[in-house]
Parts: sequence; structure tokens; C-alpha cells
Amino acid sequence: MLQRFSRLSPKGWLALILLALGGLLALIEQRNLISLPSPPSTGESGEPDYYLEDATLTRFDATGTAYQRLETPRLTHTPTDDVTRLQAPDARLVDDRGRVWLASADTGRLGANANPLKLSGNAQLQAPEQGWKINSEVLIYDAETGHAWSESEAVLRKFQQRVRGDRFDAWLDSGQMQLNGNVRGYHPPIDEESGS
Repeated sequence: MLQRFSRLSPKGWLALILLALGGLLALIEQRNLISLPSPPSTGESGEPDYYLEDATLTRFDATGTAYQRLETPRLTHTPTDDVTRLQAPDARLVDDRGRVWLASADTGRLGANANPLKLSGNAQLQAPEQGWKINSEVLIYDAETGHAWSESEAVLRKFQQRVRGDRFDAWLDSGQMQLNGNVRGYHPPIDEESGS
């Protein structure tokens, strides 16, 4: 057998080396396969027509100014109900004065024509410029009116103060927020210099 290999021409050796290298690369490739994402499940809303991973969606107004950005590790769209479902969405909302508001949750849902945005599970709306944030199980945001609200219990926090109510409404453009129903709070003195 060794005599056969010794009789190979340089072209034969080259072909043999390329075959061995190809086999080695195929073996390495199979061991390092990146697991492909599982297809989205088919639920009561029908089969998805597409899904995206590590997606960023940006909405622009008529003047071309970005007013809403959503980042999510995975989104799924179903054409039957024209709904987009989001996993762990992080939203950046810009009001008509250019102030930035942040929102996040465990899951999200964009209605038909990408409005309203419904955030569910540990939903949070934060006003970084004003220093407050509000947490609720469900938060709904209408981009056309700049109105965010929740029909479930909500907790408003600013510094060390906490106020709890049965529901809340926030109007981003005017910067107003309102808690309603069984409102109760904890208000320790605020040290404005340290922010606590």
C-alpha cells in the first residue's frame, strides 16, 4: 500500500491532501453548528408570516423625526390579526418636546398599523428627565395621542417615595401623570442634593 502512495504524482498528492482537508473541515463544521432558532409556534391567531431576531423597529413622523424605537430579541407577526408580538421589548418613546421616555416589559404586542403598544409582565414606564418611573403588570401606549395607561395596580417611584394606585394615566406630551383608585403612598423627606 505504501508503494502505491509513493507512486502518486504531485497532482495525486494535491488531490489527496485537498480531500483530507475537506473532510477535516466538514467534521469541524458539524461540531460547531450554530443552533438555528426554533420556528414560531402556531397559536389561535394563526401561523406567523415572519419573525425576526435581535430586531430594532423605528417609527418616524411626517417630518422624518424618529418618535418611537423598539428593540426586542424576537418578534413574530401574524397576518390574520395583523399583530406583532415582542419578547422582552425595550421601547424608547419621544414626546412632542423631544423628551425621551423609556418603557420595558416581559412581552409586548403591537396592534394593527403598529398601534397601540401593549406591554405585559413587569411593565415599566420611566421619565429619566423627571426622575420617576411607574411599574404595573400591563401598560398600554397609544403613539398617536401620546397617552400611556394601565387598568391594573401601578406603583410610582421617585427618589425614595412610592405611591400606589389601582390604575394610572400618563400623557407624555404634557408630562402629566395621574394615579386613581385607592391611592396610598410613602413619602420620606427628600434630600435634593443627593437625590435620595
